[in-house]
Amino acid sequence: MTIFKNLPDHSKTWIYAAARPLAIEEYEFICARLSNFIGDWAAHGAKLKAEFEILHSRFIVIAVDEGPQNATGCSIDSCVHEIQAIGKELGIDFFNRLQVVYRDENNNLVVSCSIAELKQMIAELDFPINTPVFDNTVQTLGQLRTNWEVPAKQSWIARYFSPVGAK
Repeated sequence: MTIFKNLPDHSKTWIYAAARPLAIEEYEFICARLSNFIGDWAAHGAKLKAEFEILHSRFIVIAVDEGPQNATGCSIDSCVHEIQAIGKELGIDFFNRLQVVYRDENNNLVVSCSIAELKQMIAELDFPINTPVFDNTVQTLGQLRTNWEVPAKQSWIARYFSPVGAK
């Protein structure tokens, strides 16, 4: 995955997922807001070397190269507040950790479901164990580039598959 070309693999990464694809107007709004925010983002007065990208029209990914300057608690909080404000303005919850985002291999679309829906699909053998899922718990760009989209059996949702029920 060739993203964040100006930042190294060790850069700290935060991923915020929408439960649905963003409309073009929402995408443009987020890009404008985050361009301004990232341009001014600082920790203890020192500008952060940071970038953002919107991936698959669904994920806001923010990365900071902490080599020159670490992101501090206050600077991280300001970023979280900015994402919350964007979400509130657009009516999108970017903080729902009870959703699973995966690639539907039938049509190659990135889709999401609740954990309850995931469990039901697994029980009905409608969610193969090799289904690509997005692990939004990755913490560095290196992990994002290599281990963000992984088979379900290698992700945190593997615990929902029983040896008999997995296909």
